[in-house]
Amino acid sequence: MTTSPAVDQTEGTTALPYLALATVVFAWGSGPVVTKLITVPAILGVLLRYGVTVPVLFAMVHLQGAQVSRQTLRRAALPGLSFGINLIFVFRAVQEATVAVLAVATTLQPALILLVAGPMFGERPTRRLVGWTLVGVGGAAGVVLGAGSELRASGLGVMFALLAVVTFTAYFVLTRLARSTTAVDPVQWMAAINLWALIAVIPPTLFLADLGDLDQMSGRDWFWLAVLAYGTGVFGHVVMSWVHGYVEASRSSLTLLTMNLWAVLLAWPVHDEPVTLVQGLAGLVVLGAVGAVLRTPVRTVHRMG
Repeated sequence: MTTSPAVDQTEGTTALPYLALATVVFAWGSGPVVTKLITVPAILGVLLRYGVTVPVLFAMVHLQGAQVSRQTLRRAALPGLSFGINLIFVFRAVQEATVAVLAVATTLQPALILLVAGPMFGERPTRRLVGWTLVGVGGAAGVVLGAGSELRASGLGVMFALLAVVTFTAYFVLTRLARSTTAVDPVQWMAAINLWALIAVIPPTLFLADLGDLDQMSGRDWFWLAVLAYGTGVFGHVVMSWVHGYVEASRSSLTLLTMNLWAVLLAWPVHDEPVTLVQGLAGLVVLGAVGAVLRTPVRTVHRMG
């Protein structure tokens, strides 16, 4: 018996999924910049971020007249745990390095996605797709490395940035797999994901965090935490979980590279991390590569079931 292609090709040919993907680029690209504005210790900030989003997401599910099923909770366990651990690494990375360092590490993700897209999603990338993906990865790396002396990081910062990429890739792939095999409501899915993410960060918080640091949270900290939780978090991830049902992983992962352009541009006025000419030229390379990939067909293979 054969299974149908993972992505809904009929709806995927419309512009709406790609417009939604563009909003995710801006939401997620703002994430590292906003995270750096929060002065609370990393692990405590992550606990608060999930602590304020879980009730809201489950309230949204309740307003739908639905509930998160046991099956959804079970399928969300691994990606949710990966998601929770990922944000700990993101917080630590931007506290140890410039936003650009985290951005360059994320350029590795499309290459990792290409390695698993075939066996997991039945996507067989063409040589053209692989070629443009490598061009895009190189361009995105140029956007960040072009910062020159502004590229500041400690050894720990680099390590946390790489760990953030690995854990986010796991979350991305597992979420894409769930959305491609079953009909999962995006809001219900993200409610389950955030619940597991909260569970993932509770044990290390109890052992490593000083809850007394909550007294040092200013009104500004709470404001930026809310922006991160509900803008980048609830909005960005709910929209992306819907996009997974209509856009191939090889396309969406490369398109998300453009969030690095936005992160670097936004970090200039917010964190005084200037953009150089080299970064601007490399950004044009990324945009060209993404445009070429979006015009390149992705062959799908039928997997025997």
